Order: sequence, then C-alpha cells, then structure tokens
Amino acid sequence: MPIQEEVWSGDVVVPPQLLLAVVHNGGFVALGYAAGDERAAGFVFGFVGIYDYHFRHHSHMLAVREAYRGSGLAKALKEAQRDHCLDQGIEVIAWTMDPLEARNAVFNFAKLGAFTREYHRDFYGPMPDKLNAGLPSDRIYVEWPIGHDRTYKRLRGEDRPPSLEEAEREGIAYTLRADGERPGNVAPATDETHLLLEIPAHFQELKARDPKTALAWRFAVREAIEPAFARGYAAVEFLRAANGRGAYLLVPQPRREGVIDTDE
Repeated sequence: MPIQEEVWSGDVVVPPQLLLAVVHNGGFVALGYAAGDERAAGFVFGFVGIYDYHFRHHSHMLAVREAYRGSGLAKALKEAQRDHCLDQGIEVIAWTMDPLEARNAVFNFAKLGAFTREYHRDFYGPMPDKLNAGLPSDRIYVEWPIGHDRTYKRLRGEDRPPSLEEAEREGIAYTLRADGERPGNVAPATDETHLLLEIPAHFQELKARDPKTALAWRFAVREAIEPAFARGYAAVEFLRAANGRGAYLLVPQPRREGVIDTDE
C-alpha cells in the first residue's frame, strides 16, 4: 500500500495479503479519500485480540498523508473503526504510541479521550523506518473506551481538556519538565493527586537536528513515567500551552482493572 511507504518507508509495510486475511477474520481496514485526489489520503488497520481475558480491538496502524493532516480525516477513520468494533460488541480499542510524539498525543488524548497506564521499553526492537530509526522503540499502550460518554463528548468537541497554563496556575507539579530543549531532572511521583510530564513540542525535528538530545528525552521519559505507572498513575490527558509546549496529565488510579477515572 503506497501510503504506508510514504509515511513510514517500506521497512514496516503490512502486505496486502495479510490485510485481506485480517479483514476476512474480523479485523478492520478503511481508506479515506479527499475530493479530487485518486490516491488514498489516509488509512486505518486493526485486528481483534484478547487482553486481560477480554476481547478488544488492536489498532495497529493509522496514517494520513501530510497534505491532509489537520483535515479531520484521522478522526473520521477512528470513528469508522469505533463503529465497526461497537457492532462486534467490543468496548475497547487499543494501540501503541511513541510517547514523545506530541501531535499524536494531542489526537489520542485530547481529541479521542484515550488514556494510558502501561509503558514498554523498546517494544518493537530496532526499527529502521524514517520515523523511528536511531532510537529504542519505547511505546505507551493507549486504551480507548469507545462506549463511554466522555469518548462521545470528545468526538463531538463538547468536552475539551484544560490548557497547560491553567494546570500550572493550579500549582500542579511536574515529574518531568523541559530545560530549554533538553529534559530537566526527574522529580519522582510520590502522593500527588495530579502530575505533569512534559515532552518536546516537535520531536522529529529535534531528533533530526540533535539525536543525542532526542535520546536523552527517551531516557528521561522512561525514568519519569515507569515509576509513576508502577505507583498506580495513568496519563489521562495531554495539555497544550499557547506557545506549543505540551505535557501529559497523570492522575492516580484506585485499581488496575476496570474503568479509568479521567476526572481532573
């Protein structure tokens, strides 16, 4: 599929025969098009899996060509995927995400209403594609409860996260904050009711310009988020500032299983 090669390069392409087999056995592939363009502008691909003894849908790939990013196509593709899963009786869609990609964090947390409570070091091993080459493939495991009222409100734009400035005015502490372009020192989570974890605003640009600083961010986020998740925190929002800065909002959870409490 050409759009896979355009977004990731040919190193991680899923062959069409496998896509067909997955769809034939309950998975989902959808293409999105823009008026006047015969090429697919975006696509989403996922399959049925089992997690904690329950069926869920794993969304393996979502891509939108550069010219159509910000057009609403990614949201439309996720809504189509959600409708497919609800028709199957599935209540959760999940996927992995590089926690340093702020654009994806805005989409997944602020626009869709997803959350995460798992961090995996070097999840895929070395990845030679243009987005991932040169760094350990650390990932967060993002969970999207597609039947919740909060999800519907986020998709309709009726429920928006606060700004990062508002969170800072409330005195919410940082477990990790930027020091210029570099990560600052990690302040370990203790018993705070809310925590902020900042990431670079434009990670791919930073990686291209300064690979050593990009690697420092990878290790700093590991150092901050792994102990927080081990203490029962979950990242339930991604907050943006007017100047482009962005940070995850972490809150403690009363239990590992069941519904995540996303109230701030």
